[in-house]
Formats: sequence, structure tokens, C-alpha cells
Amino acid sequence: MTPLHLAVITQQANMVEALLRDGADPAALDRNGQTALHLCCEYDQRDCLSFVLSHSQSSTCLETRNYEGLSPLHLTVLRGQKDLSRTLLDAGADINAMDIKSGQSPLMHAVESNNADMINFLIERGCDVNSQSYSGNTALHSACGRGQVDTVRLLLKSGADSSLKNYHNDTPVMVARNKKIADVLRGRGSNQICVSVSPHGSSFTENGSPSPNHSRGCSPLMTPHTPHHSASHSPKTPSTLVFPFY
Repeated sequence: MTPLHLAVITQQANMVEALLRDGADPAALDRNGQTALHLCCEYDQRDCLSFVLSHSQSSTCLETRNYEGLSPLHLTVLRGQKDLSRTLLDAGADINAMDIKSGQSPLMHAVESNNADMINFLIERGCDVNSQSYSGNTALHSACGRGQVDTVRLLLKSGADSSLKNYHNDTPVMVARNKKIADVLRGRGSNQICVSVSPHGSSFTENGSPSPNHSRGCSPLMTPHTPHHSASHSPKTPSTLVFPFY
């Protein structure tokens, strides 16, 4: 461990600035393979981070991996440090950087941490939602396997490809943890209200389930239509309307 590492750990931002000014190497590694930049992120040191990034040689440290295979951005994402992540990205960090051990991107780490705020942040910053790890998994595979319904919806809305296969030849729907996830992937994830119109009044059911007062139901895949009568249509036969329910 160098004096620069020690200054970061002990939260001495002024000392960090002085050491860098006097020639301290920001790329030097400690026993865990971490640069001063890694330690700024690990110890949530915003002031120290600013001083290290302002050094002319620090740009080469943005993509340095520690012995766990993680870049500074991976660390801030795993710790949910959105402000530090923003600072690193503004300085030029690769938003799609793969870790060395598994090939996972920052987005995949955010999904594994189930951190919705970080997932939204990375998507807004333009990350690749279809990046694949060494095993071929995407963030969508990970969210499906963990049963994260809201994350699955967000990823699909943001352009995630549900047809991509991992190296076991599995698509996201094949690793879905439950039926609700599978329904979202197949386009049946939104709730609907069915209105059965009959001479006895209207009855409502959600999610496409039939009303207990009628034998006819409706499918969540049906599209809205206007009931019509034909010569063979009995006026007492209930008609069914389908309305989206959000």
C-alpha cells in the first residue's frame, strides 16, 4: 500500500491532492490489485475521487480491474453509489465494461443487486441492455431468473431482446422464475378488465378471468371489439368487451 492509498482510506483529501502534485502514481496497486481510484469508490470518498480524476494520468485507471476483476465503475454500481458512478462516467469510464471473472456489465451487476434506481440510471446513460456475459446471459436473463417483474418490464421497454440465447441455448423465457415473468415476456403482462354485458347488467373481472355470473370469459390476448347482432344471435346472450386496465 502506498501513501496515496493510505490517504484515501483515511479520508485525507488534501493529502491526496498534495501527494498527486508531488508525483504519486495513481496507477499503483495495493495488495488487492486496487488503485487509488478503486479505494475512492470503495470508501465513498467523493473529494478524493475528484482529486484523483483531475490528475493527468488517472484516465488510464478508469478501466483498471482489481484482483476480483472489477473496475471502479463496477464497485460504485455494486454499492449503489449513483453520484460516484455519474462522476466516473463523466470522466470517460466505459458504461459497458465487462468484469474479468464473469464478463458481466455494470447493468448486469445492478440487476443482480436488484437496485432499480441504478438500473434506471444506467439505462438513461445509454448502456447496452443486450450485452452478454461470458455465459451468454443478458440482463434480461438475470432479471427473469430472479423473478424481477418490474425490471423485466423496464428492460423490454428499453429494447432488451427476449430472443437472445445464452450458451446453454436458453432464452430469457426459458429461465423465467415464475409464470408471471413468462406472461410479461409473451406480452400478457398487463392487467385487463372484462365487461360482460347482459340483460341482467354488467359484471367485471380482471386479468381476463370470466365473471362468475357468466359462462363466457375473455382472453387477455383478445382485442377490444364492438358487439354486433346477427339473425342467429339471441338478445339474451351476453356480449363481451375487453378494456385495458393499467
